[in-house]
Amino acid sequence: MINKMELTKKERDTVIAVGDSGNNAFPLRLVDLSLLLKVKPPTALNLVRRLSRKGCLKDEKGMIIFTDKGKKAYLELVENHRVMETLMASSGMDPDKACILSENIDYLIDHNSVDRVFDKLGKPESCPHGKKIEQIH
Repeated sequence: MINKMELTKKERDTVIAVGDSGNNAFPLRLVDLSLLLKVKPPTALNLVRRLSRKGCLKDEKGMIIFTDKGKKAYLELVENHRVMETLMASSGMDPDKACILSENIDYLIDHNSVDRVFDKLGKPESCPHGKKIEQIH
């Protein structure tokens, strides 16, 4: 699904920031998002609007929240990231470097291919940093 939306790197980072902040008691505000992304609020607003047009986010009274499509995109990105990071680390790459490189490609790889890599890796339970890999399909 994420490939069909054709996310940019900044849009990917925005989806991850909103999803990772989902553990907080309140939804993310625009000013918080701009701080997380290290951009000015107008830039963050532009990213939110672009992702709203793609059906991923909505702004409810100043709070930025996922739509169902956005939540699914977030879960796919997280799985893609952790699987690709695991693949690179299992090939001998430093886990921190594998994580950084995965951030640059996890939104470009179609999820079906990631599922095949996951299967070939033996369906690992976690990434090199100990975060759980949850297969969403």
